[in-house]
Amino acid sequence: MTGEVADLALEVNSVLREYLSIQNRIFKFSLKKALGFFRPDPLEASEAVVPLLDRLEKVRIGIKGLSPSDESEEGRFLMVLRAYSRAMSEAMESFRDLCVKLERHKKDRKYRKGPYLEDMRSFQEMETRYLEIGLKLNELKKSISEESEK
Repeated sequence: MTGEVADLALEVNSVLREYLSIQNRIFKFSLKKALGFFRPDPLEASEAVVPLLDRLEKVRIGIKGLSPSDESEEGRFLMVLRAYSRAMSEAMESFRDLCVKLERHKKDRKYRKGPYLEDMRSFQEMETRYLEIGLKLNELKKSISEESEK
């Protein structure tokens, strides 16, 4: 894998790790949250995702600049990486929307029992989409690594 391709893949991985950290502040169980000692700020989380979206856009522009072709493993990898970064961006936008709704309805128990469940299901579908593409990306990366070892 060329240096440019590896750099783009590493950037996407870095964005993913940061995104998951932001997401965990909102959704991951913690005793502090359960006992009321810590209240996550959905709007802060929503805003923290914005620079990540910008970084993914730069990755997609970088991939486009390399003009990937499906004639090579590396080209296919780049095409799937672009699809992955696009799907991750869509999931991040869904996360941002959900965070805004959580803030707007933070004292509304009716939201938590009804629309929240639908909003969360929609968000999880977006997450599943990029995770499925990520599995294909990992398979291509493994294939490229095996070829380079020969």
